[in-house]
Amino acid sequence: MLFFEIKKVFSKFKNKIAMVLLLIILIVTSILTMNRVEYVDTDGGRSSGAAAARKLRAEQNQWTGYLTEDVFTDVILENKQINSSPEAFSEDIMEQDKIYARKQGISDISNLMNYAFSEWRDYNYYIIDNLSAKEAKQVYQKRISSLKGYLESGEETFPDAQKKFLIERYENLKTPFYYEYFGGWSALLQNISTFLLMLALVIGFLVSGIFSDEFQIKADSIFFSSKLGRSKAVVSKVSAGFLIATVSYAVFVFFYTAIVLLMLGADGANCPIQLDLWRSAYNITFLQAYLLIVAGGYVGTLFAAILAMIVSAASRSTTTAVIVPFLILCAFPFLSRIITLPGVCSFFPDQLLEVYITVKEFNLVELGGKVMSVATVIIPAYLALCLVLLPALYQVYRKSQVK
Repeated sequence: MLFFEIKKVFSKFKNKIAMVLLLIILIVTSILTMNRVEYVDTDGGRSSGAAAARKLRAEQNQWTGYLTEDVFTDVILENKQINSSPEAFSEDIMEQDKIYARKQGISDISNLMNYAFSEWRDYNYYIIDNLSAKEAKQVYQKRISSLKGYLESGEETFPDAQKKFLIERYENLKTPFYYEYFGGWSALLQNISTFLLMLALVIGFLVSGIFSDEFQIKADSIFFSSKLGRSKAVVSKVSAGFLIATVSYAVFVFFYTAIVLLMLGADGANCPIQLDLWRSAYNITFLQAYLLIVAGGYVGTLFAAILAMIVSAASRSTTTAVIVPFLILCAFPFLSRIITLPGVCSFFPDQLLEVYITVKEFNLVELGGKVMSVATVIIPAYLALCLVLLPALYQVYRKSQVK
């Protein structure tokens, strides 16, 4: 019965179109993600995508290793040497591109130092041009001192417990950082939230008719009057919805990840996320950040799909059910801009698909006197809610009355 229910979903023309649309979204999003990696040749020519990633990886991996004070000093000296070349004083754009091309190998490390010595809410690309070898020794300490200065400035109001939490996170971050090319992971994480949102909406569309279709085609009297109509048959529908949401999510996320990392390179998985998100309070690697984002996306997708199925079962309307994922995942972000309750908005279900932003920003919550990052709270909370809603879905449909 389970496979029959799944077959019914994918045999519908509208759902076949939805799967084709999802494939198109996969291809287009993968291409856009790959094009995030760019490379400038020594003659000033520009390229993007897989070819650019190969060239950039070759240059940046020359600096593979731990970013010690000596490495920062070497990068400063390398930058000064490049700046002293004749092309650096030219106003011609092509000549300036040649200078940029020579700096690509040290660009990630240069960015770290630029962030370290820039104002908290600012980024100055040219700071490295004026740094000394003495200042190179202060990069990691500068990250901590900048945070303390920011918290004491009054620009943002954090309770004392949250201030202490952030400072401890910063101080507990393992240094020196291990560095290697991470362009593939950086591009993947920056675009994955958009892909997960579109994936969640399509999955919500796929499962929205599982329960209401029996009423739409007037087969509910036959369905519920059968021997197992209000027991095993209902379980099969619930299981079908769960499997369609889970398997579809896993398959498309896998292919999206595989395409991007195969084309751009999977190097840097175990590098700290601070190489790309300097001020993040999450002491995790790129791979761990990816798993956290994907876990949040799955829970958000499952939650929206289950609610769509509950509405489908209760309202007997596929159209109404289709709207539910859109309201949960798209309308809530607009609502959060209107409501001046950031603490409440942080717990809206759309945040499950925005874990990348949560990792990037200081989104904290204090529960029972303990400070935690929002992502570590909402993911298990909504997962538990999903486990409660699944049997609720069973009960709603099992008790449906034939009209």
